[in-house]
Amino acid sequence: MCEMEPFGNSAAGWLDSRLSVLTQPAQKPAGAFRVRAARRGDAETIKGLISELGYAHADKATVDWIISHTEMEIFIAADNFDKAFGLASLSHRPQLRLGGRIATIDELVVAEAWRRKGVGRELLKRAIERAKVLSVKRIELINHHGRADQAKAFYDKCGFSEADAMVMRFK
Repeated sequence: MCEMEPFGNSAAGWLDSRLSVLTQPAQKPAGAFRVRAARRGDAETIKGLISELGYAHADKATVDWIISHTEMEIFIAADNFDKAFGLASLSHRPQLRLGGRIATIDELVVAEAWRRKGVGRELLKRAIERAKVLSVKRIELINHHGRADQAKAFYDKCGFSEADAMVMRFK
């Protein structure tokens, strides 16, 4: 698990200082794209992108439920024809030990043809900007161990650091 923690007392201040990492110029994409909020019509594309991560659990009903959930956000990267090719999902909730809201970037995936073109960085930037609006105290990012080696350098460059945490699951 990686995380971004506050520097100082102001949640907005620490996020502002970390957002500068994401606004550094990235490699120009082969084509223009934009980042927007997910819509119910994106369910099939979201299912496909989640399957690229190796998960087959994202049925249409679940995607529609998450899109409309008040403590979830899904950001979509789409081309000029509004064809989605990337996503970042952000969950946020209050937490007692932090005395405020915490956010987790649960998924970040970009279709193979669009990787290394600034899309992942832009999706992370949008998720972090939303977390700033929500005044979160911490942003965490979950990554599967099988993809950790290739993703760690990217997340480090985007301002995340490895957390001293252990994640356990109930069987």
